[in-house]
Amino acid sequence: MDGVAYTTGKDTDDDHKEIHFSLNYIHEVSRRLPQPGQSGAEIQGVLVHEMVHCWQWNGLGTAPGGLIEGIADFVRLKSGLSPPHWKKGGENWDAGYQVTAYFLEWIEDRMGIDSVRKINQALQAEKYEEHVFWENLFGRKVGDMWNDYLRSVEKDAETAEPETGKGSQSKVQGKDEVEHWDQKGHDEGA
Repeated sequence: MDGVAYTTGKDTDDDHKEIHFSLNYIHEVSRRLPQPGQSGAEIQGVLVHEMVHCWQWNGLGTAPGGLIEGIADFVRLKSGLSPPHWKKGGENWDAGYQVTAYFLEWIEDRMGIDSVRKINQALQAEKYEEHVFWENLFGRKVGDMWNDYLRSVEKDAETAEPETGKGSQSKVQGKDEVEHWDQKGHDEGA
């Protein structure tokens, strides 16, 4: 199959899930990673991401795909299985994957340790409506939190030590620098 992996509900009902993982990707993963010996962690990271899709909620099918993917990568990040090429920042909070994962980590740091669990729980029984969802949970608009997050990423980049000749800005991704090589074709949702 193309891509890396995806999770889907079974025909019997949506409570039963299947994870599909590309054997080509597993075979080629060690050649794709920048440092030797990372293939085991990469495979574990993909599996953690997909397992999250088995148990997460999606706002009765109305949550943005970027939020769903970001929650899965947030768990991967907090499990210590994020690949070294992931960067903070991005153009939109709901771009998904690493972009949203780091934003959710920032929310947890500021709003409390159970914030992402609360997001998932809120997606269990209600449709997602952005204008009320975030304010009900955190008393703030998601766009305002995103702007605060981006300012904190910029501040962190300015105070960080430069990487061998690249400068500290290399730690922050812009809209043209989003790297999804390990996510291409990834996930059809949970």
